[in-house]
Order: sequence, then C-alpha cells, then structure tokens
Amino acid sequence: MTVSFSSFVKSLAVNTARLSSANPWATGKLTLVLGNESADLDSMVSSISLAYTLTQAGSVPAIPIINAPRSDLSLRPDCNLLLTTTLAASGGSLQDLTFIDDIDLPSVIEKYTPAENYVVPGQLEVWLTDHNAPTSTQMFLEPFVRGIVDHHVDERRCLDAGTRDIEMVGSCASLVARMLREREPLIDPVLAKMLLSPVLIDTANLSPTANKATDVDRAAVAWLMPQVQWALVPATSSDEDADSPVSLDVQNTTELYRALDKLKGQVSDLSARDLLRKDYKQWLVSDRSGLQWNVGISSVGYRLKKWVKRDGQDTIVTAIDQWIDERQLDIALVMTHGKAKQKGVKTYGRDLAVAFSERRMDKSANVTAGLIASDLKLSGFAGLQGTERVRFYEQQKIEASRKQVFPVLKGVIESV
Repeated sequence: MTVSFSSFVKSLAVNTARLSSANPWATGKLTLVLGNESADLDSMVSSISLAYTLTQAGSVPAIPIINAPRSDLSLRPDCNLLLTTTLAASGGSLQDLTFIDDIDLPSVIEKYTPAENYVVPGQLEVWLTDHNAPTSTQMFLEPFVRGIVDHHVDERRCLDAGTRDIEMVGSCASLVARMLREREPLIDPVLAKMLLSPVLIDTANLSPTANKATDVDRAAVAWLMPQVQWALVPATSSDEDADSPVSLDVQNTTELYRALDKLKGQVSDLSARDLLRKDYKQWLVSDRSGLQWNVGISSVGYRLKKWVKRDGQDTIVTAIDQWIDERQLDIALVMTHGKAKQKGVKTYGRDLAVAFSERRMDKSANVTAGLIASDLKLSGFAGLQGTERVRFYEQQKIEASRKQVFPVLKGVIESV
C-alpha cells in the first residue's frame, strides 16, 4: 500500500486502542515493530521509520511500539523534542505514539498464540529493530519474530526470521534508511530529518576521530541531507549557553548534531536512579554450568568523577545496589562516559562500575578477572575504593561502547 508519511503519522492515534481491544485482529494481520528497551533516539526513530517502511511494503499499517514507559520520555529531552516537532509537522502528536506501558503486550501476543481447541483468528508478525533478539522480559515475542533490522553483534537467535538485516554500522537508522531508499528514492522532508538525527548522534556527526561511522552511515547522510528542509536563518539558541533553549530549526547537519547532543547531555539534574535507568538494557546469559545470569548495563552520559563529586561514592553504591534488587540482576555494569578536564583540557573518556548481587559473589572474582584481562583495558579508578560488591574502573579503550562491552561480558560469563 502507498501512504504518505503524514498519513502514516495520523494513523498512529488508533493503534493503542486497537491493541487494547478484545479483538485486535479484527482489521486483519497485525505487524508490530519494537525498538530496544533503552529507547534512545536511534531506537525510537528506527521503530517509527521501519514501521512506515513496512506499511509501504504491506497491506496494513505496521504499528511502532516505543519499548519504554511513557514517563521515561522526560529522561530523554533529545527524543522528546525531535519526536514532538516531527509528529506535529506531520499532523500528529506525541500522545499518538504507543509506549510499552500503554498496552498489555503479553495479552496481545496471547490472543495470537495457538492453543488446544483455539483457532488463531489473525496473523501476527513482530519486527525487531536496534536489537536482534527479544530481551529477557520479552522472550514470549521470539516465536513471532519475522524480521530484524539491527546494528549490534548477532546473538544468533530468531534464526527463522525472514529478514535478518544485521550489520555493525554506526546507527541502526542508517540501515532503515537504506531499506527505505530501495523503495522510495525521495521521502518526506520531515521523515528525512527524523532519520538523519540519530545517524548524526550515533556517529558524532560522521567524525573521523570518533571512528563510529561506516560507509552505510555516510551513504545515509548523503541521501537524507539534501531532502531535509533546512532553516533559512540561524537558530536563536546559543551552543555556548547551557541554559539557552534548544531549537531543531537549524541550517545544517552540524547545527542539528550540536542541538541534539546538547539535549542528550542534559543529565546533571537526574537522580542516581534515573541515571541508571535512562539508557539501560538487560539480557539473560548462561554460564558454563548452565546457570542463568540476569545481566544489566546502564550507559550514563556523565563522567564518574563528576557524579562522585555531586552525589558521593556511598550514594552511588547504594543506588546501584538498589537497582540490582529492583531489576533482580546478578551483575550490573554502569558505563559512564563523556568529557572531563585533564590538565586543563576537556577530553572524552569512559569509566566502568562492576557490581554483583549477593548470590553471585562466589563467581565475582573470576568474572572481574575476565573483564580486566579483556581488551577493554580496565584499571582501578584512582581515589575510589568501592565495596566488596561494587568496584570502579577507568576504561582506556574509549571506543568500546555498550555494543562492544556486552559481547565481552557475555563471553566472560559463559566461561566461568
């Protein structure tokens, strides 16, 4: 079916009600598109734009689901502003989107699950984007996964999916853009700007020194950039003034990147718990004995030194311990990153907290030793003693984000 992006956006308003109805299949096949549970800019944009692409290719509209609670949007000002302006420009609103807590997803899936003396009245397809396997809390989705578009290490699950477009590029949105370009050489300028935004953020504006951009990302920017309706006059906000309002009505990619990066970096007012949950992912990993570990990794855009100065080590350790209990984790990694002054010069760096639950302390020494022996180049964080369960490290391999750290941790756990 051929629909404009604005028509697709206007159709979003009925999705939550449809999924909450007793008969969601009444209008035919159901296609759900879910990003990952960290629900960052790349994940949200990829789920919406992939749903639009699948709608163009299919007979019924695909439904994007933002895989985070609606209230969490307040933790992500970059996502909030981009989606607010994008949807408004296309005749919709942020309220029209379906967030994971707007619906009872297990109940929706159950209606499509064959059972004795039960005929499935419709057909369900699930597409994953910005992750290639359902999280540990959404394993019930796995039998229904028919497509994957992702840029993380392949977990080798959902192998029966008809589409498995998994490629280690800078931004998942670049893969969605490539898929969309094969169907539409020209797209709506609003959609072009929405897709372009996470590509710029995830590749640091295609910076060669960041070493995150691939040819796929560069091709996406080259295709999208001329289609964006750029502002004719400069935005009024100042990049230098931390308190000035941020506008996305900009003239070029550099201004768009700076505006979004400024919004993304607004974390200093968040509580310790909010910092841990803002950009968070969770997995199940089995060790050599077959014991399953609940693994959680928080990515915090706030250097550890600044965080300790603000809250103190005891507050941070308590927050991590409470997060482990809240999420029922066996191990939690907290990856802090950003710029900090070193000898008077602001430089980008990474730090890492490694924390264990009480029930996994018997294997904590081996797991910690494995991480230290890995190519992450960890060394003790000067001035922080940590506790028996929570240890702090400097990470010298600064190019290793969560996308690279999780496979390292997974391999270490599988070997102990």
